[in-house]
Amino acid sequence: MVTEKMSFPGRLRKFVKENGSFVIFLLICLVASVFVPRFSSLNNFALVIKQGAIPIIGCCGMMIVLMTGGIDLSFGYMIGLASITVGLLVKTHEMPAIPAICITILIGALVGIVNGFCVQKIRVPAFITTLGTGYLILGIAQIISNGSSINRLPQTFLAIGKTKICGGKLNTIVIIALVFCIVFYYLLHMSTFGRRLSAFGLSEPASRFSGIATSKLNLSAYVICSVIASVCGILLSMDVNCAQPTMGGGDYTFTIITSCVLGGVSLYGGVGSVPGIIFGALTLKVINNCINLMNAPYYLGSAIQGIVILIDIILENVKNRKL
Repeated sequence: MVTEKMSFPGRLRKFVKENGSFVIFLLICLVASVFVPRFSSLNNFALVIKQGAIPIIGCCGMMIVLMTGGIDLSFGYMIGLASITVGLLVKTHEMPAIPAICITILIGALVGIVNGFCVQKIRVPAFITTLGTGYLILGIAQIISNGSSINRLPQTFLAIGKTKICGGKLNTIVIIALVFCIVFYYLLHMSTFGRRLSAFGLSEPASRFSGIATSKLNLSAYVICSVIASVCGILLSMDVNCAQPTMGGGDYTFTIITSCVLGGVSLYGGVGSVPGIIFGALTLKVINNCINLMNAPYYLGSAIQGIVILIDIILENVKNRKL
């Protein structure tokens, strides 16, 4: 049997298609190294990695929901509720860090169950469901905190995420992010859960007829996403040494979704990868880092995120029409 060798342009196109997020990340870094002062310093690269660690964890959760063809707009508000909850437990009620973290994650799971039940069982569109629960969560967070923040959290709590490594350039939040990436890589790329999730996102009726428990799968996706949002809220509180009911919010949700889109996750469901979202999140942090180094307006980053989302939707529509 004779196999034709693929030409170099063909191999290049295949590589770019399969590793688009990495190629975009690499190109932006190369351009920034030339035109942006101080970008290529080791300290700056370490800063980008630290800033990207928590969004990467958040992308792991959001990607699971996006792959079902749904969306979770309550993600950022869940971060705020998790932040103020863990702050109240460890500071006001002087609870040990581990039990406080477990209770906060459990609350996130309950929110995920509500979202998943409304989407899967009551058939309320995910956009409406999660937007409604998001504002409900924001109200609860404001009520239990009286609208105030909690500063100077206990050192035993902060040490979980703030312990410095690699000569002080990184912290343990980066290690936690790496662990989550490994777990989700196995879950998505090496287990039946990932294959079922992709099939469900591409065609729910077909996956149901093939014997996949679609109700449980969709519900679990929203639970995982809300649990990850809780983890992000806890880690952000450690990172800034402050618990805030307004931490996260709609802007953070938008940032996480944009990072997923940059990482090749389809807003129409069925497609996503862990390496992709890692480089997607880092690409967005590199862009924001360049904006800061050039003293450009901060809100330029929001405009870029909007452009990314719009371009992705246009390209997805064009691709679907060709199919």
